[in-house]
Amino acid sequence: MLAGVAAAGFSRCDQIPQEAVAAWDGPGPEATDIRRRALSYALLAPNPHNRQPWIADLREPGVITFLCDRTRLLPDTDPFGRQIMIGCGAFLELLRMALLDQGYVAEISYFPDGEWPEGDVGDTPVCRVACKKVQNAPADILFRQVLQRRTNRNLYTENAATETEAISLASALQGADVQFGWTSDKTKCAELRELAEQAWRVEVETDATYLESVRLYRITGSEIARHRDGLSLHGPLIWWASRFGLFSHEKALALDPAARMQSFELVADQIRNTSSFAWLATTNNDRRAQLQAGAAYVRLNLKATGLGLAMGPISQVLQEFPAMLPLRVKHKKLLNVPDSSTVQMCVRVGRTGNVGPSPRRALNDIIRI
Repeated sequence: MLAGVAAAGFSRCDQIPQEAVAAWDGPGPEATDIRRRALSYALLAPNPHNRQPWIADLREPGVITFLCDRTRLLPDTDPFGRQIMIGCGAFLELLRMALLDQGYVAEISYFPDGEWPEGDVGDTPVCRVACKKVQNAPADILFRQVLQRRTNRNLYTENAATETEAISLASALQGADVQFGWTSDKTKCAELRELAEQAWRVEVETDATYLESVRLYRITGSEIARHRDGLSLHGPLIWWASRFGLFSHEKALALDPAARMQSFELVADQIRNTSSFAWLATTNNDRRAQLQAGAAYVRLNLKATGLGLAMGPISQVLQEFPAMLPLRVKHKKLLNVPDSSTVQMCVRVGRTGNVGPSPRRALNDIIRI
């Protein structure tokens, strides 16, 4: 009897609950408003720490007023909100594509109530999106991949992406005001892996940045179902470690060395199993450039999905808290990015098994009416 109860509990907590990933099935039949249908796709956008900082105000007919939810910022790992804005740019790109799929063009007016103070995320809108019906709207072929797109944190095989595949990835960015870079050179990749691991160690060994992530741990299925955001930790090893008190919020928040090392190894293993990298840079680093980088990144991820490639960010070295500065300088130099430009994204690219979708909040949770 006890064995049966334990097995039942294990099966429930071993995986992400279906209700937490239901958004990846696409909009339901009740989403008859074209804006709601489009937002059902937009909320699948990749974003830092899976914070999902979206607010969509629908009170004006035919318009989506988009705001960044300031309760979902990452002040320690992302002190200027740059990464959060990249996530917002990815959201807006999926929104644009989803409206186009329904025969509507998104007419986007950025910062309609004025620019934010430099370095701040304001409480005024990021943009106003007017939905305009058009005839013979051109399809965006990448939209076919939206429900299949994943951030893949598995261990990758030793088979790097090829130059032909890199050229194909770059084709998804035609017309975008971003610079795309890629390498599978063994020496350069080894240097990038070393820098990435050093950066991850800095984040974990800096109390404020480490604890910011720990507070967003969603450990096992029950927590994942309750929050539907943050950093999902699940699977047999996590379940058993949590059940026996070997891995928990309490231990991690108390800066337990063993829990800290466990957190470090989770990502370090991913870094060590990377044979090719890609990155995106922009000449400017204002809010519009960050939004453009987010749009470019999600397009890159969608293209990778269509090519059968795995992709996932390795962004620790790009973070702007003071302890990371020396590694950021080395990283930019290694990528041959000019000092005047900003590296907005660095990602692993490779091959591995399929991975499940990440949790998403319910559509109604992000809508204001």
